[in-house]
Amino acid sequence: MPLLNLSFIILIVQMVICVLPGVLGIFLIVSSEDTKRSMRNTVCNQLFGVSNAIECPKFQRFLIIVGVLGLLFSIPATWFVLLSKFF
Repeated sequence: MPLLNLSFIILIVQMVICVLPGVLGIFLIVSSEDTKRSMRNTVCNQLFGVSNAIECPKFQRFLIIVGVLGLLFSIPATWFVLLSKFF
């Protein structure tokens, strides 16, 4: 019996799709203000060439909204994709 068969690879992909948005969401919600500020500077430098094009409170609110959306995607996706077979 091979260790890496097709069903195991499909399970790994399903777990990544279900769990990764939740982990990213938790990271975006609980990260410190300095981390969010450095992310804002990086994004603004990449997009606009200036480090302060977006105001920090608006960017932090955006990150919290994206984090909550990641969690709201992750919880039902985990239920329907991974756990619904067991109940």
